[in-house]
Amino acid sequence: MKKKVGTVLEERVLREAKARASREGRPLAALLQEALEHYLGEDVEREQAIRACERFCAKKGTLSLEEINEILAEETLSL
Repeated sequence: MKKKVGTVLEERVLREAKARASREGRPLAALLQEALEHYLGEDVEREQAIRACERFCAKKGTLSLEEINEILAEETLSL
């Protein structure tokens, strides 16, 4: 369900957003929706990358290339 919101933006940002939406032939609301979804999704990707690093670092000693590829494959599949 969509909900109408009101906010204040810098004139330059609003002008550039409107111009881009116009070039892409879509409503400003669609551009803002996509931008916010992308911004919010970065947190999820960052958390997944941190978990992958923690798992990688938790393996004490030297990892074989096969083990490294396995860890990377598992984390990639979870994205």
